[in-house]
Amino acid sequence: MYGITTVPLEARILYRKGLDLSDQQKDEAAVRYLRQAIIIAPRFFGAYQALGICLSRLGREQDAADCRYRLAAMAAAPAPGRAQAGA
Repeated sequence: MYGITTVPLEARILYRKGLDLSDQQKDEAAVRYLRQAIIIAPRFFGAYQALGICLSRLGREQDAADCRYRLAAMAAAPAPGRAQAGA
C-alpha cells in the first residue's frame, strides 16, 4: 500500500478524475480512470476501493469481489521494510 503522498502524481490525478466521475454517477468512465491509476500504482488502496464501488453499482459483482479480495490481501500484507513476526 502507498501513503497518499507516495502515490505517483499521475495516478493521483487519474484517481481524482475517477472519483469526480463516480460522484456524477458516470461509473463506466470512472472505472477507466481508476484502472489506469491502478496500472501506475498497483498498491493504490483508495483506487481499489473506489473501483470496487463503481463496479458494484454497475452490477459487475464478480469484478467488485476481485477488488475486495485485493484490498484484503493488501491489508494483510506486511508493509515493505517491516519484519514479519518470527522472522
